[in-house]
Amino acid sequence: MALFIGYLIMVIGVTFLNRGPGYTSNVDLSLFSSYREAWYLYSTRHWQFIYLNILMFVPFGILVPLLNPRFKQALWMIGAAMLFTLSIESLQLITGYGTFEADDLFNNLLGAVIGYGLTMGFLSLKEKKGVKSSLIYLTPLLVTVILFGSIFAYYHSKEYGNLSIVPANRADMKQAEVTTNVTLDGSRKTVPVYRAPSYTKERADEFAGEFFGRMKIDPAEIEDISYPDEGLYRVHGDSAYQLSFRFLDGSHSLTDFSLLDDGREPEDADEGKVKASLKKYGLEIPSEASFQRIDTGKYEWTVDQEASGNRLTDGELSVTYYNDGTVKEFDNRLVTYEKQKDVRIKSEQEAYQELLKGKFQHFSENRKIGSLQIDEVRISYALDSKGYYQPVYAFQSIVDGTEMTILVPGI
Repeated sequence: MALFIGYLIMVIGVTFLNRGPGYTSNVDLSLFSSYREAWYLYSTRHWQFIYLNILMFVPFGILVPLLNPRFKQALWMIGAAMLFTLSIESLQLITGYGTFEADDLFNNLLGAVIGYGLTMGFLSLKEKKGVKSSLIYLTPLLVTVILFGSIFAYYHSKEYGNLSIVPANRADMKQAEVTTNVTLDGSRKTVPVYRAPSYTKERADEFAGEFFGRMKIDPAEIEDISYPDEGLYRVHGDSAYQLSFRFLDGSHSLTDFSLLDDGREPEDADEGKVKASLKKYGLEIPSEASFQRIDTGKYEWTVDQEASGNRLTDGELSVTYYNDGTVKEFDNRLVTYEKQKDVRIKSEQEAYQELLKGKFQHFSENRKIGSLQIDEVRISYALDSKGYYQPVYAFQSIVDGTEMTILVPGI
Protein backbone atom coordinates (compact mmCIF):
# COMPACT_ATOMS: atom_id res chain seq x y z
CA MET A 1 0.00 0.00 0.00
CA ALA A 2 2.85 2.39 0.80
CA LEU A 3 4.43 1.65 -2.58
CA PHE A 4 1.10 2.16 -4.33
CA ILE A 5 0.54 5.54 -2.63
CA GLY A 6 4.05 6.60 -3.63
CA TYR A 7 3.30 5.46 -7.18
CA LEU A 8 0.08 7.50 -7.30
CA ILE A 9 1.98 10.60 -6.17
CA MET A 10 4.53 10.01 -8.95
CA VAL A 11 1.78 9.67 -11.58
CA ILE A 12 0.11 12.91 -10.41
CA GLY A 13 3.46 14.69 -10.57
CA VAL A 14 4.17 13.44 -14.09
CA THR A 15 0.73 14.08 -15.55
CA PHE A 16 -0.25 17.33 -13.81
CA LEU A 17 2.36 19.06 -11.66
CA ASN A 18 5.11 19.35 -14.30
CA ARG A 19 3.02 21.54 -16.62
CA GLY A 20 0.79 24.55 -16.23
CA PRO A 21 -2.90 24.83 -17.11
CA GLY A 22 -3.52 25.67 -20.75
CA TYR A 23 -0.60 23.44 -21.78
CA THR A 24 -2.90 21.88 -24.37
CA SER A 25 -6.52 20.84 -24.36
CA ASN A 26 -7.97 18.78 -27.18
CA VAL A 27 -9.02 15.26 -28.10
CA ASP A 28 -7.15 12.88 -30.41
CA LEU A 29 -9.00 9.61 -30.92
CA SER A 30 -6.79 8.47 -33.81
CA LEU A 31 -5.33 5.18 -32.56
CA PHE A 32 -1.57 4.69 -33.13
CA SER A 33 -1.10 8.24 -34.49
CA SER A 34 1.74 8.77 -31.97
CA TYR A 35 3.41 5.62 -33.31
CA ARG A 36 3.14 6.87 -36.88
CA GLU A 37 4.49 10.27 -35.84
CA ALA A 38 7.41 8.66 -33.99
CA TRP A 39 8.11 6.46 -37.03
CA TYR A 40 8.16 9.25 -39.62
CA LEU A 41 10.05 11.74 -37.44
CA TYR A 42 12.16 8.95 -35.93
CA SER A 43 13.39 11.11 -33.08
CA THR A 44 14.44 9.81 -29.68
CA ARG A 45 12.05 12.21 -27.94
CA HIS A 46 8.93 10.87 -29.67
CA TRP A 47 9.80 7.23 -28.98
CA GLN A 48 10.53 8.16 -25.36
CA PHE A 49 7.00 9.53 -24.94
CA ILE A 50 5.60 6.17 -26.05
CA TYR A 51 7.92 4.16 -23.79
CA LEU A 52 7.22 6.35 -20.77
CA ASN A 53 3.45 6.07 -21.23
CA ILE A 54 3.83 2.29 -21.22
CA LEU A 55 6.31 2.15 -18.34
CA MET A 56 4.28 4.56 -16.21
CA PHE A 57 1.52 1.95 -15.77
CA VAL A 58 3.75 -1.11 -15.27
CA PRO A 59 3.87 -0.48 -11.47
CA PHE A 60 0.07 -0.26 -11.46
CA GLY A 61 -0.16 -3.75 -12.96
CA ILE A 62 2.47 -5.06 -10.54
CA LEU A 63 1.01 -3.62 -7.33
CA VAL A 64 -2.77 -3.82 -7.77
CA PRO A 65 -2.94 -7.67 -7.76
CA LEU A 66 -0.91 -7.63 -4.54
CA LEU A 67 -3.30 -5.21 -2.83
CA ASN A 68 -6.41 -7.34 -3.25
CA PRO A 69 -6.76 -10.97 -4.45
CA ARG A 70 -9.74 -9.93 -6.59
CA PHE A 71 -7.38 -8.12 -8.96
CA LYS A 72 -5.48 -11.32 -9.66
CA GLN A 73 -8.31 -11.92 -12.12
CA ALA A 74 -7.36 -10.37 -15.45
CA LEU A 75 -10.74 -8.73 -16.11
CA TRP A 76 -10.77 -6.99 -12.73
CA MET A 77 -7.23 -5.69 -13.17
CA ILE A 78 -7.82 -4.53 -16.77
CA GLY A 79 -11.04 -2.80 -15.68
CA ALA A 80 -9.22 -0.99 -12.86
CA ALA A 81 -6.40 0.06 -15.21
CA MET A 82 -8.88 1.33 -17.80
CA LEU A 83 -10.79 3.31 -15.18
CA PHE A 84 -7.55 4.83 -13.84
CA THR A 85 -6.17 5.90 -17.21
CA LEU A 86 -9.59 7.21 -18.34
CA SER A 87 -9.74 9.31 -15.18
CA ILE A 88 -6.29 10.78 -15.83
CA GLU A 89 -7.01 11.58 -19.49
CA SER A 90 -10.40 13.10 -18.68
CA LEU A 91 -8.99 15.28 -15.90
CA GLN A 92 -6.21 16.48 -18.19
CA LEU A 93 -8.79 17.47 -20.78
CA ILE A 94 -11.15 19.16 -18.30
CA THR A 95 -8.42 21.09 -16.47
CA GLY A 96 -6.42 21.97 -19.60
CA TYR A 97 -3.33 20.16 -18.31
CA GLY A 98 -3.05 17.82 -21.27
CA THR A 99 -4.61 16.11 -24.27
CA PHE A 100 -7.11 13.26 -24.24
CA GLU A 101 -5.42 10.75 -26.54
CA ALA A 102 -6.50 7.26 -27.55
CA ASP A 103 -2.83 6.28 -27.78
CA ASP A 104 -2.27 7.22 -24.12
CA LEU A 105 -5.14 4.95 -23.12
CA PHE A 106 -3.69 2.10 -25.17
CA ASN A 107 -0.12 2.58 -23.92
CA ASN A 108 -1.18 2.91 -20.29
CA LEU A 109 -3.33 -0.22 -20.52
CA LEU A 110 -0.49 -2.12 -22.23
CA GLY A 111 1.86 -1.11 -19.40
CA ALA A 112 -0.63 -2.30 -16.78
CA VAL A 113 -1.07 -5.64 -18.56
CA ILE A 114 2.73 -6.08 -18.73
CA GLY A 115 3.03 -5.31 -15.00
CA TYR A 116 0.16 -7.70 -14.21
CA GLY A 117 1.93 -10.41 -16.22
CA LEU A 118 5.16 -9.88 -14.27
CA THR A 119 3.41 -10.25 -10.91
CA MET A 120 1.30 -13.22 -11.93
CA GLY A 121 4.23 -14.91 -13.64
CA PHE A 122 6.31 -14.59 -10.47
CA LEU A 123 3.44 -15.84 -8.32
CA SER A 124 2.96 -18.81 -10.65
CA LEU A 125 6.60 -19.81 -10.18
CA LYS A 126 6.33 -19.27 -6.43
CA GLU A 127 3.22 -21.44 -6.25
CA LYS A 128 4.93 -24.04 -8.46
CA LYS A 129 2.31 -23.91 -11.22
CA GLY A 130 5.00 -24.50 -13.82
CA VAL A 131 7.15 -22.53 -16.23
CA LYS A 132 4.51 -22.78 -18.98
CA SER A 133 1.97 -20.94 -16.84
CA SER A 134 4.51 -18.20 -16.09
CA LEU A 135 5.40 -17.79 -19.76
CA ILE A 136 1.73 -17.30 -20.64
CA TYR A 137 1.56 -14.37 -18.21
CA LEU A 138 4.78 -12.95 -19.66
CA THR A 139 3.40 -13.08 -23.24
CA PRO A 140 2.40 -9.35 -23.36
CA LEU A 141 5.94 -8.32 -22.38
CA LEU A 142 7.56 -10.71 -24.87
CA VAL A 143 5.25 -9.65 -27.73
CA THR A 144 5.88 -5.95 -27.01
CA VAL A 145 9.65 -6.45 -26.96
CA ILE A 146 9.52 -8.45 -30.22
CA LEU A 147 7.34 -5.88 -31.99
CA PHE A 148 9.48 -2.91 -30.98
CA GLY A 149 12.62 -4.85 -31.81
CA SER A 150 11.21 -5.68 -35.26
CA ILE A 151 10.38 -2.01 -35.92
CA PHE A 152 13.91 -0.88 -35.14
CA ALA A 153 15.51 -3.82 -36.97
CA TYR A 154 13.50 -2.98 -40.10
CA TYR A 155 14.44 0.70 -39.85
CA HIS A 156 18.16 -0.04 -39.62
CA SER A 157 18.00 -2.58 -42.46
CA LYS A 158 16.48 -0.24 -45.04
CA GLU A 159 18.66 2.03 -47.13
CA TYR A 160 17.05 5.41 -46.56
CA GLY A 161 15.57 7.01 -43.47
CA ASN A 162 12.03 8.24 -42.82
CA LEU A 163 10.68 11.60 -43.93
CA SER A 164 9.06 13.94 -41.42
CA ILE A 165 6.91 15.41 -44.23
CA VAL A 166 4.76 12.24 -44.17
CA PRO A 167 1.76 12.93 -41.91
CA ALA A 168 0.69 10.78 -38.97
CA ASN A 169 -2.93 11.43 -40.04
CA ARG A 170 -4.16 12.07 -43.55
CA ALA A 171 -6.00 15.19 -44.61
CA ASP A 172 -9.73 14.69 -45.23
CA MET A 173 -10.22 15.11 -48.98
CA LYS A 174 -13.77 13.70 -49.19
CA GLN A 175 -15.43 17.08 -49.79
CA ALA A 176 -12.45 18.80 -51.42
CA GLU A 177 -12.85 20.64 -54.73
CA VAL A 178 -9.56 20.07 -56.55
CA THR A 179 -8.36 22.08 -59.56
CA THR A 180 -4.97 22.01 -61.26
CA ASN A 181 -3.38 24.55 -63.58
CA VAL A 182 -0.51 22.30 -64.67
CA THR A 183 -0.18 19.27 -66.90
CA LEU A 184 1.18 16.39 -64.83
CA ASP A 185 3.83 14.14 -66.34
CA GLY A 186 3.15 10.40 -66.16
CA SER A 187 6.75 9.30 -66.75
CA ARG A 188 9.25 8.46 -64.01
CA LYS A 189 12.41 10.54 -63.68
CA THR A 190 15.94 9.75 -62.54
CA VAL A 191 17.35 12.22 -60.03
CA PRO A 192 20.23 12.24 -57.52
CA VAL A 193 20.01 11.38 -53.84
CA TYR A 194 22.39 13.39 -51.63
CA ARG A 195 23.64 12.98 -48.10
CA ALA A 196 24.19 15.55 -45.36
CA PRO A 197 27.50 15.81 -43.45
CA SER A 198 26.08 13.96 -40.40
CA TYR A 199 27.98 14.14 -37.11
CA THR A 200 28.56 11.84 -34.18
CA LYS A 201 28.48 13.28 -30.67
CA GLU A 202 32.30 13.18 -30.59
CA ARG A 203 32.62 15.11 -33.86
CA ALA A 204 30.06 17.65 -32.66
CA ASP A 205 32.11 18.17 -29.49
CA GLU A 206 35.20 18.80 -31.66
CA PHE A 207 33.24 21.31 -33.74
CA ALA A 208 32.10 23.14 -30.60
CA GLY A 209 35.66 23.21 -29.23
CA GLU A 210 37.02 24.67 -32.48
CA PHE A 211 34.11 27.11 -32.76
CA PHE A 212 34.65 28.61 -29.31
CA GLY A 213 38.42 28.36 -29.76
CA ARG A 214 38.20 30.95 -32.55
CA MET A 215 36.56 33.23 -30.02
CA LYS A 216 39.42 32.70 -27.52
CA ILE A 217 37.18 30.87 -25.05
CA ASP A 218 38.80 28.35 -22.72
CA PRO A 219 37.40 24.80 -23.32
CA ALA A 220 37.03 24.43 -19.54
CA GLU A 221 34.37 27.15 -19.62
CA ILE A 222 32.15 25.20 -22.04
CA GLU A 223 29.19 23.39 -20.46
CA ASP A 224 27.90 20.42 -22.46
CA ILE A 225 24.22 19.59 -21.87
CA SER A 226 23.56 17.74 -25.12
CA TYR A 227 20.54 15.66 -26.11
CA PRO A 228 20.35 12.50 -28.26
CA ASP A 229 19.73 14.41 -31.51
CA GLU A 230 21.33 17.76 -30.73
CA GLY A 231 24.41 19.18 -29.05
CA LEU A 232 23.87 22.10 -26.68
CA TYR A 233 26.94 23.99 -25.50
CA ARG A 234 26.85 26.92 -23.09
CA VAL A 235 29.47 29.39 -21.92
CA HIS A 236 28.85 31.35 -18.71
CA GLY A 237 30.59 34.34 -17.20
CA ASP A 238 31.30 37.80 -18.57
CA SER A 239 30.82 36.47 -22.13
CA ALA A 240 27.79 34.15 -22.23
CA TYR A 241 26.88 32.12 -25.30
CA GLN A 242 24.72 29.16 -26.29
CA LEU A 243 25.54 27.02 -29.33
CA SER A 244 22.99 24.49 -30.63
CA PHE A 245 24.32 21.88 -33.04
CA ARG A 246 22.16 19.41 -34.95
CA PHE A 247 23.92 16.07 -35.42
CA LEU A 248 21.90 15.04 -38.48
CA ASP A 249 23.15 17.72 -40.88
CA GLY A 250 25.60 19.94 -38.98
CA SER A 251 23.30 22.96 -38.98
CA HIS A 252 23.81 25.13 -35.92
CA SER A 253 22.71 28.32 -34.22
CA LEU A 254 24.27 30.74 -31.72
CA THR A 255 22.98 33.22 -29.17
CA ASP A 256 25.30 35.83 -27.65
CA PHE A 257 23.54 36.83 -24.43
CA SER A 258 25.16 40.27 -24.41
CA LEU A 259 22.16 41.18 -26.59
CA LEU A 260 20.33 41.56 -23.26
CA ASP A 261 22.68 44.34 -22.12
CA ASP A 262 21.25 47.82 -21.70
CA GLY A 263 21.22 49.81 -24.91
CA ARG A 264 21.66 46.80 -27.21
CA GLU A 265 19.21 46.85 -30.11
CA PRO A 266 19.13 45.45 -33.66
CA GLU A 267 20.50 47.91 -36.20
CA ASP A 268 20.57 48.03 -39.99
CA ALA A 269 23.87 47.67 -41.85
CA ASP A 270 25.10 46.84 -45.34
CA GLU A 271 26.05 43.31 -46.39
CA GLY A 272 29.77 43.98 -46.04
CA LYS A 273 29.49 44.99 -42.38
CA VAL A 274 27.35 42.00 -41.52
CA LYS A 275 29.81 39.63 -43.25
CA ALA A 276 32.73 41.23 -41.42
CA SER A 277 30.99 40.64 -38.09
CA LEU A 278 30.51 36.96 -38.97
CA LYS A 279 34.23 36.33 -39.48
CA LYS A 280 34.89 35.56 -35.82
CA TYR A 281 32.42 32.67 -36.05
CA GLY A 282 34.18 31.11 -39.03
CA LEU A 283 31.04 31.06 -41.17
CA GLU A 284 31.53 30.68 -44.92
CA ILE A 285 28.82 32.14 -47.13
CA PRO A 286 28.60 30.63 -50.64
CA SER A 287 29.11 33.10 -53.47
CA GLU A 288 25.79 32.10 -55.01
CA ALA A 289 23.83 32.99 -51.85
CA SER A 290 21.32 35.80 -52.20
CA PHE A 291 21.24 38.46 -49.45
CA GLN A 292 18.10 40.19 -48.21
CA ARG A 293 16.86 42.29 -45.30
CA ILE A 294 14.03 40.71 -43.31
CA ASP A 295 13.52 43.35 -40.62
CA THR A 296 15.53 45.92 -38.67
CA GLY A 297 18.94 44.36 -38.18
CA LYS A 298 17.69 40.98 -39.40
CA TYR A 299 19.20 39.54 -42.59
CA GLU A 300 19.21 36.28 -44.50
CA TRP A 301 21.39 34.59 -47.10
CA THR A 302 19.60 31.87 -49.08
CA VAL A 303 20.73 29.24 -51.57
CA ASP A 304 18.06 27.35 -53.51
CA GLN A 305 19.40 23.91 -54.42
CA GLU A 306 22.55 25.02 -56.22
CA ALA A 307 24.28 21.96 -57.73
CA SER A 308 28.01 21.95 -58.47
CA GLY A 309 29.55 18.65 -59.54
CA ASN A 310 28.56 16.02 -57.00
CA ARG A 311 27.49 18.58 -54.41
CA LEU A 312 24.24 20.36 -53.70
CA THR A 313 24.02 23.45 -51.48
CA ASP A 314 20.65 24.37 -50.02
CA GLY A 315 19.17 26.33 -47.13
CA GLU A 316 19.51 29.70 -45.43
CA LEU A 317 21.61 31.60 -42.91
CA SER A 318 19.68 34.03 -40.71
CA VAL A 319 21.50 36.65 -38.59
CA THR A 320 20.68 39.59 -36.33
CA TYR A 321 23.07 42.54 -36.37
CA TYR A 322 23.24 44.87 -33.32
CA ASN A 323 24.13 48.51 -32.77
CA ASP A 324 27.55 47.66 -31.27
CA GLY A 325 28.65 46.37 -34.69
CA THR A 326 28.34 42.64 -33.96
CA VAL A 327 26.10 39.74 -34.91
CA LYS A 328 24.68 38.35 -31.67
CA GLU A 329 22.32 35.74 -33.10
CA PHE A 330 22.51 33.46 -36.10
CA ASP A 331 20.87 30.29 -37.36
CA ASN A 332 22.97 28.56 -39.99
CA ARG A 333 20.96 26.07 -42.05
CA LEU A 334 23.12 26.37 -45.16
CA VAL A 335 24.16 22.78 -45.83
CA THR A 336 26.26 21.26 -48.61
CA TYR A 337 25.22 17.72 -49.46
CA GLU A 338 27.27 15.03 -51.25
CA LYS A 339 25.73 13.03 -54.08
CA GLN A 340 25.24 9.34 -53.31
CA LYS A 341 23.64 7.92 -56.45
CA ASP A 342 20.87 8.41 -59.01
CA VAL A 343 17.45 6.86 -58.36
CA ARG A 344 14.21 6.55 -60.32
CA ILE A 345 11.35 8.31 -58.60
CA LYS A 346 7.60 8.11 -58.98
CA SER A 347 5.91 10.22 -61.65
CA GLU A 348 4.12 13.50 -61.06
CA GLN A 349 0.84 11.69 -61.70
CA GLU A 350 1.62 9.09 -59.02
CA ALA A 351 2.56 11.80 -56.53
CA TYR A 352 -0.66 13.65 -57.40
CA GLN A 353 -2.73 10.53 -56.66
CA GLU A 354 -1.15 10.33 -53.21
CA LEU A 355 -2.01 13.99 -52.68
CA LEU A 356 -5.65 13.28 -53.58
CA LYS A 357 -5.69 10.59 -50.88
CA GLY A 358 -4.70 13.20 -48.30
CA LYS A 359 -1.16 11.90 -47.79
CA PHE A 360 0.32 15.29 -46.94
CA GLN A 361 0.75 17.49 -43.90
CA HIS A 362 -2.10 19.86 -43.22
CA PHE A 363 -2.30 21.54 -39.83
CA SER A 364 -5.91 22.29 -39.03
CA GLU A 365 -8.24 21.27 -36.23
CA ASN A 366 -10.34 18.81 -38.25
CA ARG A 367 -7.91 18.20 -41.16
CA LYS A 368 -10.75 18.78 -43.64
CA ILE A 369 -9.91 20.32 -47.03
CA GLY A 370 -12.58 22.38 -48.77
CA SER A 371 -10.69 23.52 -51.86
CA LEU A 372 -7.30 22.74 -53.33
CA GLN A 373 -5.77 24.50 -56.32
CA ILE A 374 -2.42 23.35 -57.73
CA ASP A 375 -0.47 25.99 -59.67
CA GLU A 376 2.96 24.38 -60.06
CA VAL A 377 4.83 21.16 -59.38
CA ARG A 378 8.59 20.71 -59.17
CA ILE A 379 11.19 18.38 -57.71
CA SER A 380 12.60 19.51 -54.38
CA TYR A 381 14.44 17.79 -51.52
CA ALA A 382 13.81 16.89 -47.89
CA LEU A 383 16.19 15.55 -45.24
CA ASP A 384 15.32 12.11 -43.92
CA SER A 385 16.07 10.62 -40.50
CA LYS A 386 19.32 8.97 -41.70
CA GLY A 387 20.77 12.15 -43.16
CA TYR A 388 19.85 11.50 -46.81
CA TYR A 389 18.52 14.39 -48.85
CA GLN A 390 15.68 12.66 -50.67
CA PRO A 391 13.82 13.95 -53.74
CA VAL A 392 10.24 15.05 -53.08
CA TYR A 393 7.56 16.63 -55.21
CA ALA A 394 6.67 20.18 -54.22
CA PHE A 395 3.14 21.18 -55.24
CA GLN A 396 2.69 24.97 -55.09
CA SER A 397 -0.93 25.16 -54.01
CA ILE A 398 -3.72 27.24 -52.57
CA VAL A 399 -5.51 25.33 -49.82
CA ASP A 400 -8.78 26.87 -48.63
CA GLY A 401 -7.55 30.29 -49.75
CA THR A 402 -4.08 29.99 -48.20
CA GLU A 403 -0.91 29.59 -50.27
CA MET A 404 1.19 26.64 -49.21
CA THR A 405 3.68 24.11 -50.57
CA ILE A 406 2.58 20.49 -50.32
CA LEU A 407 5.45 17.99 -50.21
CA VAL A 408 5.00 14.39 -51.36
CA PRO A 409 7.84 11.82 -51.17
CA GLY A 410 9.42 11.03 -54.52
CA ILE A 411 10.86 7.62 -53.62
